[in-house]
Amino acid sequence: MATATWTDTIGDPELSTAWTDPDFDPTVRAFYYARVIEIPTPRWTAYDAARFGITMSAEVPMKQQERAWASPIWYTPGS
Repeated sequence: MATATWTDTIGDPELSTAWTDPDFDPTVRAFYYARVIEIPTPRWTAYDAARFGITMSAEVPMKQQERAWASPIWYTPGS
């Protein structure tokens, strides 16, 4: 975090899977969505520390791990 840089050396650039809901009931409305955890990256505090040459106190977060999610997939019985 000292230089507020990062590289994408972990994880996979693309993931694909098929999933079946073990509790699926075709008579009940439902929705599904996918959640993703992104790789850790420098937080704005790390960029400020590197730019201004300062040391942040220990309780200041220096990195973040953002989340993303897909649009919901809706299931309506009888459709």
